[in-house]
Amino acid sequence: MSQPASRSSVRPRARSLLLALVLVLPLIIGAAVAAVADLDPARTWSAGDEASGAPAVASPAGIDPAELVDARRAAGEAATQAGFLTTGTGELVDGTGQMREEAAVIPEQFDEAVTGAQQLADGLVQLQAGTGRLGSGATEVADGVGQAVDQVVGLGALQGQLVEAINRTVRDLEGSDDPRLTEARQQLIDLRGQVETIQLNGPVADQLTALKDGAREIANQLNVPGYAFHDGIYSATKGAQDLAYGLSQSQGGIDEAIAGVESLDDGAQRLDQMATRTDEKVDAVQRALPVVQATPQATADGQALEDEPARALTPLYAMFIAALVMLGGAALGVAARLASGRRVVILAAGTLGLTALGVVCLALVATGLTVATGALAAVVLALGVLASAVLTRVTIAVLGAVVGGVLAAVGGIAQVGLVGWVWKSAAAADIAVVWQVLANLLPLNWATSALTALGNGGSGQALWLAVGVLAAIAVIGLAAGRMVFPAAAASVTMPAVTGSEPAEGEGHGPVGDTAVYAGLGEAGHSR
Repeated sequence: MSQPASRSSVRPRARSLLLALVLVLPLIIGAAVAAVADLDPARTWSAGDEASGAPAVASPAGIDPAELVDARRAAGEAATQAGFLTTGTGELVDGTGQMREEAAVIPEQFDEAVTGAQQLADGLVQLQAGTGRLGSGATEVADGVGQAVDQVVGLGALQGQLVEAINRTVRDLEGSDDPRLTEARQQLIDLRGQVETIQLNGPVADQLTALKDGAREIANQLNVPGYAFHDGIYSATKGAQDLAYGLSQSQGGIDEAIAGVESLDDGAQRLDQMATRTDEKVDAVQRALPVVQATPQATADGQALEDEPARALTPLYAMFIAALVMLGGAALGVAARLASGRRVVILAAGTLGLTALGVVCLALVATGLTVATGALAAVVLALGVLASAVLTRVTIAVLGAVVGGVLAAVGGIAQVGLVGWVWKSAAAADIAVVWQVLANLLPLNWATSALTALGNGGSGQALWLAVGVLAAIAVIGLAAGRMVFPAAAASVTMPAVTGSEPAEGEGHGPVGDTAVYAGLGEAGHSR
């Protein structure tokens, strides 16, 4: 192959690859927006904040709407009570946890109390022994003081007799001329004066008697049973010994009490875990119970059943319808490649036919489908067909007819499997965010989301986001046909004009794929 021909085959492939990357952007943006806005599948049939199970259409052989309404009401009450229970057990866990933390320091503090009580008992024993020794000494002191005071007080009684004897002697010596007697008489007179100055009676005697009594009282308090100080020391010593013994015997009980507090805290935590699991299970039951989406019916008493919207579409039905028309759209994209002309007619007719088929299927399985809802569903289905056709043609243009066709077929089957599993799981329980993100990267998921939201009056955000993603893929793919491959139309008609065989790359390589892809571009630019 010549160098110009090689360059002409590489450029369309690069353009196709660029277009493929551009077509993936709406899917990525849509997945990001859905993740940020928390648009899980349940929002397509639950317009409120409370998620519920997928709608269940009432039928004579199906679910009784009244029973489901009562079941949902009972589940709601159970969820409320379970919430109160988890709140109470949470407060219980907080209380027992705080008790456990405070009880953890009790053994150390109790050991200190036992040690202190033992030290107090030992100190009082020593004080008692010292008091006994002090009492003995005090008794001896009191005895000595008593004897001395008695002698001193006895001298007071002899003082008068001594003065009288001195006076008689002085009178006897009066008139004597003997110098020695005169000197002796003078000494007696001086002694009489000294004896008279000694005050051993009256206040002095009283003070000495008080000293004697005080010394005896101290000795008795320290040494004689029955006195307050003596008995108090003995009582305090015995009390301290009993306290030390009681505390030492209570150490085992403290350990048991701490173990009991720990067991209480562990039990409270297990109870809280059980309450939490119960609350989660009640929420799961409430989440799994479907909302009965049926036309209001009258009960036996003539009252209309509550909580029964007029529109209903089971999500799996919506997924099957979307899969049917989008797989048809993929086949339509391949058919546009095989056709030698009138690709615009084929694309338009195929889109209308598949859309009509989807609307008919939707009318058969949906409840309460209005004309406006059906028209909007037709728009969604048409966008799904065009998006599928565009993506299939881009895959073939990038990878070639054989590899691209096989990959498109396998990808279609994989989409049905993954999206179907996600919506089946979401019908009864919450699913992981990672699976939601993976599903949002697939066009089939957006078509399913839009149809489910339409059929159940679900979240408007989910509906219009899905419509926007599908519309972006379809519009970008159709508008880029001629812009990316401006010379493709001429390449397609060349063999027919010359009557020669198709080019080497046509139908198998980049040249042929690029030429055929222009058919989709013609649909976007036809008048």
